[in-house]
Amino acid sequence: MKCFGQVIARNRWETFVATPRVAYVEIVKEFYENIHDNIDNPEHPQYHRVYMRGQYIPFSPLTILRYYALENMETDVFESANTNPDDVVISICQGIDHWPIGSSTLDYRNLLPQVRTLDKMVSANLVPTTHTSTVTMERARLLHWLQTKTLDIGNYIFANVCHIRGNRRCLAFPSLITGICELHGIDLSHEITTVKRTMQIDRIGIRSSELHMHRKQEQRTQGPIAGHGVLADHHPSTHADPMAEDTTHRAAEPSLAFISHELHQWRTSHATLEAQIREIRDAQVQEAETQRREHEALSSQMTQLLRYFHLYPPPPPQ
Repeated sequence: MKCFGQVIARNRWETFVATPRVAYVEIVKEFYENIHDNIDNPEHPQYHRVYMRGQYIPFSPLTILRYYALENMETDVFESANTNPDDVVISICQGIDHWPIGSSTLDYRNLLPQVRTLDKMVSANLVPTTHTSTVTMERARLLHWLQTKTLDIGNYIFANVCHIRGNRRCLAFPSLITGICELHGIDLSHEITTVKRTMQIDRIGIRSSELHMHRKQEQRTQGPIAGHGVLADHHPSTHADPMAEDTTHRAAEPSLAFISHELHQWRTSHATLEAQIREIRDAQVQEAETQRREHEALSSQMTQLLRYFHLYPPPPPQ
């Protein structure tokens, strides 16, 4: 079973899972709304391009690969439809050996621990979804595929974007779309509202998940963490090795699992605080922009009134 790092290395996805750039809501919404129905039709003038704010933005599998510096990467041809669902379950799940009868999804808790980490990246960066408690057939087959093969993310993401085109409510792949628009000359200096980073995960988020998973595994093999849950028995075991080092006086020292747990908790709290600060700043910027526009409107009205009274002064009082 391949771990997350091996999948990233084999696909050269270091840039793909890097911390995503800031994305803007209106840019992403406008992009999806302007995608033509024939963007994937080679005989149509709108083939592989999207009209954005007075110009055409190239958008194709090659555009996506170039954005992530993967245009020279040779990949396997993804053939998910030919994969037996039971084979998928055997390779990525624990406790079950066949796809649930009559169900179109798997329970996320059935995934192997290392596959859960990979699924966090897949469900955020490749198959954007908020339904993370279940795993669809498409996602499961993709997780199975990534265990042994490479993936052309250019064609895969392009197909996903074409599938949800015209939907202004969808904000899938926001950093990619904003980045491509900026590279091709779209002015972002007046954009205000940013997309919250809930639909894309980077290496920091994956590392936090791996630490959390490692902590849980150590708990299962070593017992409760000191200071958490059931109190440990400090009496020396009657079966202890007489040559073993005496660790009685070091019982209070924190374990690696405890440190990993505290680090994960701190990162989670820090990320939450940063998100709250960004929301407050965004609200302040929007409020300031609204006040500025209202001030400009009032100034314009006053200027018109003064000009009017200058041309047509009121009659003198009787």
